[in-house]
Amino acid sequence: MSFLAETWLFWSLFILGLFLFRQARRSLVGQFLFERFLLALFTLLLVSIVIFAVMEAVPGDCATRMIAYKNTQGTVITDADIQAERKLRGLDGAVYERWGKWVYGLVTEGDLGFSCEKRAPVQQVLGNRFLISLAVCGLGLLFAYSLALPLGVISAIIMTQSLVDHDPQHSAGEKFGRSLGLVTSKIFEALLRIVSYLGLALPNFLIALGIIVFYIQLDLDAPIGLFSEEFRDQAWWLDDGFNTAKFGDFLWHFWLPVFTLGWSATALQLQTVRALTIDEANKLYVTAARARGQAGASLWMRYPVRHSIGPLVNSVGFDFNRIFNDLPIVASIILLTDAGQLLLTALAFTNDQELASSILFLITLTIVVVNFLSDILLALFDPRIQRSVLKGG
Repeated sequence: MSFLAETWLFWSLFILGLFLFRQARRSLVGQFLFERFLLALFTLLLVSIVIFAVMEAVPGDCATRMIAYKNTQGTVITDADIQAERKLRGLDGAVYERWGKWVYGLVTEGDLGFSCEKRAPVQQVLGNRFLISLAVCGLGLLFAYSLALPLGVISAIIMTQSLVDHDPQHSAGEKFGRSLGLVTSKIFEALLRIVSYLGLALPNFLIALGIIVFYIQLDLDAPIGLFSEEFRDQAWWLDDGFNTAKFGDFLWHFWLPVFTLGWSATALQLQTVRALTIDEANKLYVTAARARGQAGASLWMRYPVRHSIGPLVNSVGFDFNRIFNDLPIVASIILLTDAGQLLLTALAFTNDQELASSILFLITLTIVVVNFLSDILLALFDPRIQRSVLKGG
């Protein structure tokens, strides 16, 4: 039982793989999911090799850095002390042996290794920081897509309309009123385009800094960090129940990183949705649907919009990675301690290879899982994927 408890992650993956393998023998959908599962595992294996190789190429190791630190404290260190430290941390073996040990710990029980700089297991160093990073990036993506999808579709519809109403069945007054509405919508679309260009041009950290300066100029408390000072040390559960005041303070601070990181993703995806929707609207199958009498919102949602969502879903992993890359700088500005800031510190200052490797691997794992789920959604809802993949073309 102790062996099973220590290797719980491996057996969880094995059971999931066995279930998908059984489904693959029963249906094409199951075969598709099983192939994506194997591809995800192979990708993670390659990523572990690349990450470990890059970290090994960095000069020095945990033992030499600890010895160097002790030397600065006046402690006399011998060569035997260095070798003993290397043996204690498992650094005396070959590269492939240390990689295998690292991967074995990851696969069997989710062991992320030991942080040299913190002198503690990586799980303990990370704590809930990686979950905070996931929450910020995930909500940033949700914010971006919730705005980009409807606004992109509205922008595409407006761009396909004329500036003036020329319908001969309308009276002069009706033409004037409709033309006025068309002009107003064109102005709204132009404003959307300007905002999207600003989202692409202005870096996220500058947006965060501008918001903080705005609060300071108004003599208001800027929403930096995760909590105000009065709530930072309070418990989530009090004698009279859940601490709603602390939760409200958390939400007040949490919106800033979510908005800041979602800003550029919103701008990019808004333009993507608009371009894809316009491209689909100009295709022959949409023209044929109009000839059959279909029009209005039902036409747009059934054909151009539905077929434009596929590339948007497929880019979720890319957007998540891009948002996480922006997170360390934004977190530094708004004083948010998260995994991104730890990664930046481990790579640029402390040279903590195992901590940096673990965070990079967790990021890759998250992206692979997101892409796996997006592949499933595309296969279930995109008719083109169903015809070309699930039915073998």
